This record gives sequence, structure tokens and C-alpha cells, in this order.
Amino acid sequence: MRTWRAAYVDIVPQPYLDGLSVDKRETALREGLARGKPEMWVAVNDAQVIGWIAFGPSRDAGAPPAVGEIEAIYVLPEYWSTGVGRELWRAGAGRLGERGFTSFTLWVLEDNVRAMRFYSAAGMQPNPATRKLLSIGGKSLPEVRYEGRSTPSRSSDSP
Repeated sequence: MRTWRAAYVDIVPQPYLDGLSVDKRETALREGLARGKPEMWVAVNDAQVIGWIAFGPSRDAGAPPAVGEIEAIYVLPEYWSTGVGRELWRAGAGRLGERGFTSFTLWVLEDNVRAMRFYSAAGMQPNPATRKLLSIGGKSLPEVRYEGRSTPSRSSDSP
């Protein structure tokens, strides 16, 4: 929740951020892991999870089977700009390529400038024609889809 609160301050309504529940998020993550969807990789430091990435087939209606999606990538704020996110990204994008996805997408809140810089540096391109509105905490927030090409990673080693 620390990552959400830091990443979305001044974007998502503060009462929503203040009300985030670790227990609810943990339950949702455990259910997803039990189903094996999405695939998730974590970054660990001193036995503490410091970041994670979740990915799989695109959830967009009408997406071709060869299109994957990065569903989420989060790194604890104290590890921002240390390379942890970049390594998680490489692992996730590489796994998508290994699984046969030739391209992949992700959705990002339009006001999340830090994330958009990260995705652009990773080779993703925004598709401004593909937007949607997401309602969070009673506020409509525009999202834009980013698109990129998959390439298999050189190694399946954990980041």
C-alpha cells in the first residue's frame, strides 16, 4: 500500500488512498496466485518483497491471442530509481516473449508522469487513440494504453 500511496498522491483521491487495506489486497493476490493468473514475479531484498510485476494475456476485449499485458508493476518507494523496477520489467517482458506473445500492452493513469517516463524508457509507446476512464474513489481518471514488442529474455533467472 505504501507504493500506491506514494505513486498516486495528488492523482487518486486521498480518502481512497488512506482507506487502502493490506488484508484485502493480500487476499486478491493470493487468489490470483492460486489460479496462476496473472503470472507474477517478485524482487526480494533481505527476505522482504520490495517489488513485483504481474503479466499474462491481454485482458482487452478483442485483443489477438499474441498480445500480452503487463497488469501491474510496483516497487517500494525507497527502491525507486535503483534498478529494481527495470529488472522486474525485463523479467516480465522477457517471460511474455517466452510464452509466445509478440507484443504487449499496459494501461497507465494519464496523470502518472513518473510511470509514463519509466514505460517510455523501457521502449513502450503511448497510443493516445486508445483511452478509457477508470473510476477510483469517486473520481474519473483517464488511462492511456502503452504498447510494445516482446522479446524473449536471455535467462529465466529471477530478478
